[in-house]
Amino acid sequence: HHASKRPLDVSGEILVGEDERLDPVRVETAFTTRAVNVDGRAVDGAVTRTWGTVGSTREQIAIFGREAVALEQGRFGPLRAAEYFARGKLRRALPALKAEPLARAATLLGDAPLRAFAPGPFEGAWGRGLGGLLAGATAAAGAATPIETPQPGLALRFVLTGAWGTDAPAAAERLKAAFEVLASDSLGRLLGLDRPLVASSTSGDAEALRLQVSLDAGRLGQGLHAATDATIAEIMAL
Repeated sequence: HHASKRPLDVSGEILVGEDERLDPVRVETAFTTRAVNVDGRAVDGAVTRTWGTVGSTREQIAIFGREAVALEQGRFGPLRAAEYFARGKLRRALPALKAEPLARAATLLGDAPLRAFAPGPFEGAWGRGLGGLLAGATAAAGAATPIETPQPGLALRFVLTGAWGTDAPAAAERLKAAFEVLASDSLGRLLGLDRPLVASSTSGDAEALRLQVSLDAGRLGQGLHAATDATIAEIMAL
């Protein structure tokens, strides 16, 4: 996952400074506060890495000055590649967002403070996701942009690339139906998906399916907190 300028922590707090750029101290503090154990910290130029155990999972963050932060979970390794790319040390390698299938997904998604990408093929349980649409997708991508509506919100955009061809309109309807199913279940209600600030809309063409929806940022942050490390009493209070 890659975020710049306005990343969110699990409580929904915007971790930026007064100049609207990422605040490295607040980001690192948010990580160490959540961590059960902090096992190490390393500073190499403008890049600061901190790693440890969050819950029962090994996690590591890399803070790239005041520009971006990356999070790695589980087995460590790929985050170092992201660090080397950021520092220009892998000149012969092609960054993921400049190679297919993610390059096209990145172009269609557009710019945003927070973006996430997953390359296909999606098989097994993953392939059955979104009403089976992931089985035919070459890549999945999502973006979040803070908005004021009048309460703080997040405008979310999702893209599924693939050879949808003439089936695109029907596939877009399936995507909308899959989102509505998610919004109506217990997790969706916890995250506020069932009460969007702006209702979801979908569209599709021969190469991509798109879904847009705007959510209450505070409700989403509280839901994420409850879904990850809140107590039973806190969850019931929501």
